[in-house]
Amino acid sequence: MSAGWSLRFAIFAPVLALISLLAHYQGWVDTPTFFNLVASAVTIALVGLVLIIMALHSLWMRGTMGGRRAILALFLTAFTLAPFVLAGVGWVLRPHQADVSTDLIDPPLLEAEVRVTDDNPAAIVASRMRDGYPHLAGRRFKAPPEAIEETILTAAANQGWTLASRRGRIGADDELIFEFTYTIPVLAIPGSVVLRLTDEGDTSFIDMRARTDFVSHDLGWNARLIARYLDTLDFQLIGIVEA
Repeated sequence: MSAGWSLRFAIFAPVLALISLLAHYQGWVDTPTFFNLVASAVTIALVGLVLIIMALHSLWMRGTMGGRRAILALFLTAFTLAPFVLAGVGWVLRPHQADVSTDLIDPPLLEAEVRVTDDNPAAIVASRMRDGYPHLAGRRFKAPPEAIEETILTAAANQGWTLASRRGRIGADDELIFEFTYTIPVLAIPGSVVLRLTDEGDTSFIDMRARTDFVSHDLGWNARLIARYLDTLDFQLIGIVEA
């Protein structure tokens, strides 16, 4: 009996997980609902794992039938739980944060944060940030903002980011702020990237911030996002400006 039910649970759990992924990717369900569906799939898989253990124990101790079904159920359950085990490892090993910036004192602000009525919204945002990735730093380029603006936008588009807003004007403001949106591949979890381009005269300085919505732990995604973008920008500016 345990073997039969374990196989049913083992089949249903990955089907539910895959349908949830598809529904979220297509926009049929929102992100909080997607998390609830995934949590249900994990719970079902864990219940199935308990039934598999019971079935294998019964097979070993009493020689009951159902060994093949239990082994198949074990394979399907391992397939379902493997991504969550890897995510659990990342949860433990990576800094517990989902908002990463190259500037922790005066981080680039989202447009919605700028509208906050408090006198110093940057201080509020900075107070919530953690120094989990001290190796991340901004970039200074020996060129004015107008010389690298197009490359900045092209590099962002190549990353799959969508320009959501732009604040500031070249020649009129010391800072240009570019805000982008992105989604994590496959999972389609949304996030935001803010890039601040500071005019220093003959040089320009870039600071970045990346944030994933709906989660408290990004498993290191945003730090990799910033590092990959800055490396791409360095490469694309070779021969154009001096870093």
